[in-house]
Amino acid sequence: MENLPKNAQEITSAWLSRVLGRAVCVRGVERIGVDEGFTGGGLFRVSLDGETMVAKLSPEGAVLRASFAAANAREVQFYQMSGGRGLPVPECYFGAFDDATGASALLIEDMGALRSVPFLDGCGVGDVALVVNALAQVHGAFWDSGEIADLPALALLDEFDFAQMWADYPKRVAALQIGVDLPSWFIALGDWVARDPKGIFSRMMDGPQTVVHRDAQVDNVLFGDTGAVLLDWQFMGKGKGVHDLAFFLISSTTPQVRRACESAMISRYHAALNVAGYSLAECKRDYVFGALWRLFITAMATTQLDNSSAHKRDWRRADLTRLIAFCEDHRISPETLAF
Repeated sequence: MENLPKNAQEITSAWLSRVLGRAVCVRGVERIGVDEGFTGGGLFRVSLDGETMVAKLSPEGAVLRASFAAANAREVQFYQMSGGRGLPVPECYFGAFDDATGASALLIEDMGALRSVPFLDGCGVGDVALVVNALAQVHGAFWDSGEIADLPALALLDEFDFAQMWADYPKRVAALQIGVDLPSWFIALGDWVARDPKGIFSRMMDGPQTVVHRDAQVDNVLFGDTGAVLLDWQFMGKGKGVHDLAFFLISSTTPQVRRACESAMISRYHAALNVAGYSLAECKRDYVFGALWRLFITAMATTQLDNSSAHKRDWRRADLTRLIAFCEDHRISPETLAF
């Protein structure tokens, strides 16, 4: 296994030349996205002669690196699968994962010239439509394909114990002082999931599956002249594609924007998929169940990740209030989600 860099100092001309298969000279390495990520890894813009690229490294600390080793391995796998398909994702020049250490490294296209949308602002309808198109393109490319047979479906449930996270969740919310009271029905919903997470999420997988992002929110999207580009595939797996759409609309739009465009965007997504044997009615039903993945990731991010900065605490507050609004609008409860 090629020794993988752990920090900016180890992104050297010699290492890059070896993995890229051509002689390059590093002119500078700049840390980027410091306050956007929650998983402790590093993003670096690497300046070469006449070009730039982005290096994405696993967390330098051994404990956090081990916690996200499986996630980083999945992201490397995704880029290896997606290469040459013309999908709305960055081009990948190199990707590797070290089983022995849990270290990973990716060299991907620098998309810093594209436009981002602040999570706290949320997306407008026009940008939502671009994300819908991008999600449908990825999902359609892998729809019910034999290529995804060995992809994990419920690996996150093994890596992160939802029952334990949910037990810790209310006190973590209080400690973050995000100023949101957790409704009793919301606590009851989480309690229900915590009693049988694998059973509930397994039943959500029935029917056609595809590659899913599982963290489709606007911090992981960039916008250009040709559409949206989807980043950060660490939670990638197989599942119901429309769950990604629900995840995005819950997390990355204000409730007002979501309510105004929700029905139209589900229909747009279904039409763009252009697949047989999956009706619009099924798509709408599966969409609502996507709230449970948002609940899972919200609990994980609140209890397991770095929320120390004011920006990240504001992020968590917006995320939670949007999720609560979605669940209220769709009357989500153990009874309405009965399988």
